Amino acid sequence: MKAFFTRTAIGLQPADDAAREALAGVPLGAEVACDVTRPRNIRFHRLYWGLVSAIASSIGAQAETVSDVLKVRTGHVRVIKTKDGLLEFPASIAFSKMDQAQFKAFYDRCCMFICEEWLPHLKASELKTQIEQMVGLPTEEAA
Repeated sequence: MKAFFTRTAIGLQPADDAAREALAGVPLGAEVACDVTRPRNIRFHRLYWGLVSAIASSIGAQAETVSDVLKVRTGHVRVIKTKDGLLEFPASIAFSKMDQAQFKAFYDRCCMFICEEWLPHLKASELKTQIEQMVGLPTEEAA
């Protein structure tokens, strides 16, 4: 079962009733294993698609095509071996495939690539600020 917790000064606390119920079934003092990930932040998702859509509309392309180019150029790919060699295909950025830390790193790589290859007059931080203003959502960056 997947359960969500909130980090507090005294440790992890259940974030909802489902997490409380899951934890209630664990005896005091028992060891448990968990994978610590941060759920995806919808704001980053909206910022990414705002960025991709802005580029797509400026060059007359589909947003999905720009997204695929960014995935390939930043190394976010699936590699398939064929008899003729290796083929790279854009990998998924679905919520179930990337946690917040992974998606933030991907978004940062996209902004760096865009500034290095397509908009060399901008710094990545400036691009991010412009996209945040355009979408109307400041990011809540992880500490």
